[in-house]
Amino acid sequence: MNKASLLIIAVFLITGISYCQRQPEPMDRGMVAIVQPDGKVYVGWRLFSSDPEDITFDIYRQTEGGQPIRLNEKPLTQTTDFLDASAPLDKVNEWHVRAVKTGKQQASVRLAAKTPAQLYVAIPFKGDYVCSRVAIADLNGDGKYDYIIKQPVQITDPGVWKKSTDTWKVEAYLNDGTFLWRQDLGWNIEQGVWWSPMVAFDFDGDGKAEIALKTAPADKDYRNPDEHEFAGRVMSGPEYCSILDGMTGKELDRVDWPLRGSVADWGDVKNNRASRHLIGAAFLDGKRPSLLVLRGTYTLMRVDAYNLENKKLSKVWSWSGDDETPKVRGQGMHGLHAADIDDDGRDEIILGSAVLDDNGKILWNIGLGHPDACYVTDVLPQRPGLEIMYGIEPRQEKNAICLADARTGQILWGCQHPTTHAHSSGMFGDFDAANPGLEFHTGEKDRSTYWTYAMNGTLLDQEDLGRLNPPLLYWTAAAQKPYALNGRIRFYHGDVTGSYEGTILAVADVLGDWREELITVVPGELRIYTTTIPAIDRRVTLMQDPIYRMDVAMISMGYLYPPQLSYYLKQN
Repeated sequence: MNKASLLIIAVFLITGISYCQRQPEPMDRGMVAIVQPDGKVYVGWRLFSSDPEDITFDIYRQTEGGQPIRLNEKPLTQTTDFLDASAPLDKVNEWHVRAVKTGKQQASVRLAAKTPAQLYVAIPFKGDYVCSRVAIADLNGDGKYDYIIKQPVQITDPGVWKKSTDTWKVEAYLNDGTFLWRQDLGWNIEQGVWWSPMVAFDFDGDGKAEIALKTAPADKDYRNPDEHEFAGRVMSGPEYCSILDGMTGKELDRVDWPLRGSVADWGDVKNNRASRHLIGAAFLDGKRPSLLVLRGTYTLMRVDAYNLENKKLSKVWSWSGDDETPKVRGQGMHGLHAADIDDDGRDEIILGSAVLDDNGKILWNIGLGHPDACYVTDVLPQRPGLEIMYGIEPRQEKNAICLADARTGQILWGCQHPTTHAHSSGMFGDFDAANPGLEFHTGEKDRSTYWTYAMNGTLLDQEDLGRLNPPLLYWTAAAQKPYALNGRIRFYHGDVTGSYEGTILAVADVLGDWREELITVVPGELRIYTTTIPAIDRRVTLMQDPIYRMDVAMISMGYLYPPQLSYYLKQN
C-alpha cells in the first residue's frame, strides 16, 4: 500500500471518521489491454483500498483458447501493469490477472485477432454525431463503468442565446459499446449546457446507477412564438427533475425543478440568469447519496435535496439564499463539488464562494461573487484540513485569485493585484516541475494578462499557454501532471508525452491502474484514451477516493473541472 493510502487511513483513525459507512460502489479490476504501435501490448488493472498491503499478482496470456501461460518470472509487486512483448497479435488473445497467494483470477481482458494499434478504447455511437457531455457510472452492476451521452453538440449559453436547431437526445452505452436506449428531451429543453444538466449515480444502493436530469413536457411546445420579443425561447411551462432507470431509460419518478417564477426576479428579462441550472450528488448523511437540484448562479440561488427510496424521490430539504441573513446571492459556480470539509463524515456542498452544510444550512460565504475556477483538495499537506482554490470572475481590487480554508472560508492568501474578469476553470494541480507542490493558472477573459501561482501565493510566471483551461491528468509514471491541449498531452515547459483526437469531455480514472483516462468525442464515437507508459509504483484506484468520485459524478454538467483528491498525492 502506498504512503498516501496509509495517510488516509491514519486520518480516519485519528478523527473517528469511517468512510466505509458510505454506500460501496461495486468495482472490478478495470483491466485494459492496449496494442502499442511497436506491437507490444500494455496491460493494466486496478488496486483496491481493500487489497492486503502485501498483495502480489501474476499475469497470464491465453491464445486461441489454449493453455494459459504465465508471463511474469516473479510476482508483480511494484505496479499493477505489465508490458507483453511477445503476444501473437494475428490470433485471439486473452490476459488474466491472479492474486498470487490465493491463485484466484481477479480479472481478464480479451483482444480480437489483428486488433489495430490504437491508444484508446472506442464506444461507437448509433450515428455519425458528436455529443456535448458524458456521464460515467455503472449501469448494469458488473463493476465496470458505462457511459451516458447527451447529443448533438450545440452549446448555447443563455447569455448569448441562439435558437435550438434540434432536440437533445440522451443515450446510454455499456462499456463494451452495447447500445441500451435513447430518450429525446423535446423542444422545451433548449440546447445548451445550462438547460438540461444531468448526473448518473447509484442513488438507491442497488448497485446500478440511475440518471437524473432536467426535463419538461414533450406534448406541448412552450417556445415563445415568432411575434414575441424573445421569440423561440422557453420562458414558461412546467420544469421537472426526472430520474431514469439506467438500463432502460424509463422514468422512475419526477419532481418539480426549483421554480422559475418570473424570469425578471432572477436579474434580467431575457431568461439568462433564470436558466442557470445544475445537478449533482452528495453523501449528506454519510451513508447514501442524495440528489441535488439547483437553480441560480449570478443572483438568486436555490437548492433542493432528495433521496431515492423505493424508486421515488423524497425531499430531504430545500434551501434558498434569500432565506439567509444576510441573503446569499450571486456566489454560484459553473459546477458543483461535494466534500466532507468539516470532518463529520458527511458531505458539504461547495456552491462556489459559499458552502452549504449537509443539513442544508449555510456554513460560510466569503462574498467574493461567482468563481469561474473552484477546486477542493488538500492543497497544503503541512496544514490540517482541506483548502479551496478560487478564480473569481467579477472585477476585484485583490483576492480574485485566492486560497481559502475549506472548513471556515478564511482566505489564507490572495493576489494583491486588480482583476477585470478572471476567466474559465483554469489549470490546477502539480504541473510545474520547478516548483514543489500544486500550482494554479488563470487569466483575464480578454487574454490580456495571465498568472500562474504557487500555493504559497508566489506568482511564478505570466505565460500564455494557449488556453485558460487545459485539463491536467495523471498520465506518466510520476505524480507531476501534464496537460491536454490541441491534440497533444504535454508537460508544462516540457515535452509532449501523448496525443489524442477529438473534443475533451472528461478526465477520470476509469480503466487500468491509478493513472487517469482522457475521454474525448469524435464524429461517431466516444474515445477513452489511456496511458501505456509503464508505471513505477502502484496506488489505489482514484475512484475510491470520496472527493474524486464525486467530482467525476459532477463532470457531466457545467464546466470541466478535472477531479481532485481528498489527499495530497506525493511523488514517489
